[in-house]
Amino acid sequence: MNSEKLKIAVLGGTGNIGEGLVLRLALQNLMDEGVKNEIIIGSRSSEAAEEAAKEALGELENCGFDTTEIRITGNSNLEAAKAADLIVLTIRFDNVPSLLEEIRKAIEGKILISPVVPMAKAGPIFEYRPPAEGSAAQAIKEMTPESTKVVAAFHNIAARKLKDIVKCKAVNDSVICSDDEEAKKLVIELTRHMGCLKPLDGGPLKNANTIESLTPLLINLAKLNGMKDLGVNFS
Repeated sequence: MNSEKLKIAVLGGTGNIGEGLVLRLALQNLMDEGVKNEIIIGSRSSEAAEEAAKEALGELENCGFDTTEIRITGNSNLEAAKAADLIVLTIRFDNVPSLLEEIRKAIEGKILISPVVPMAKAGPIFEYRPPAEGSAAQAIKEMTPESTKVVAAFHNIAARKLKDIVKCKAVNDSVICSDDEEAKKLVIELTRHMGCLKPLDGGPLKNANTIESLTPLLINLAKLNGMKDLGVNFS
């Protein structure tokens, strides 16, 4: 498997983060001649996924992009996972166990990317609420087949920046963690092609808890200080 020709399923792709990732991943086909990704939006409803795929193509066209080289389709979460080489989970942590049970056989031997952050509102702010395993990524690893290669990535990213494919060219850092070096390398390369993110090797999967915990911090900082769309840059 290489990052130049992938079928990528974005499960939960009808949500804000999912919509942004779909657009950015699809645009790689235009930014790099060697990249020919096929993006599959997954949802509980195949009809909703198909409609989201049409809307994504329409958004790209409205922004002036030629979509003849872009393929975005929609299907149920299970069928999207079956068809994909690589799967991105863009759902709430509470919904992860039931979805992983549903798609368990479909993700054997595949790369599964988790941008999932277990957090909850506590009064006016958000708190990081990691599971007993230490992080969402580690919990997901425990819930998936041994052959599934879990990679933690795409945290700490403002959905609005992802979706603003015309104006937003600013690069934020995206820390990527995994126990599988080959899978991590592929996701780092994939991230580098997205145009708005700079990938950084974050080491093994156990480090994902630190990266996940930054998301509620960024949300709280924005809320408490009248700021918007905060991201992370290390220098």
